[in-house]
Amino acid sequence: MLTTVTHTGHFENCPVHKISARDSNKFVILCDGEKFPFVSVVEIFDVGGKTPPNEHSVAYEYFYVIAGEGKATVDGGTIPIRPGSYFVVYPGHTHEVENTGSGRLYVLTTMVPDEKFTALIRSGPEASLDDEDLRVLRGAY
Repeated sequence: MLTTVTHTGHFENCPVHKISARDSNKFVILCDGEKFPFVSVVEIFDVGGKTPPNEHSVAYEYFYVIAGEGKATVDGGTIPIRPGSYFVVYPGHTHEVENTGSGRLYVLTTMVPDEKFTALIRSGPEASLDDEDLRVLRGAY
């Protein structure tokens, strides 16, 4: 029995946002960086979706691929990613993630510290999960 758990939840009850209305990626906010010293999200990339090249001044960013295929580029070097792939980007390194597969790409992303990433996500429009998202995130793929 866990007696020290201070935060529990289920992804189906978490807020979902896009950073901007024109983005194809959406974020399920699992652990809110405004409440914790880190942020953890499931980022869902539509086919062809990708993050813009970006870097963080003090944050480490951990990525774990749940489903789908893509590529990660860090400081110009590219690696293929697929379910079970993970990588960590150190502060100060330019990186991007791109969906290169024929279906959506689902990535668990955790950034420590939050570096205002939660606020950026929450500033965008609300989004929702569809049947495909629910099937994948429930582990029924």
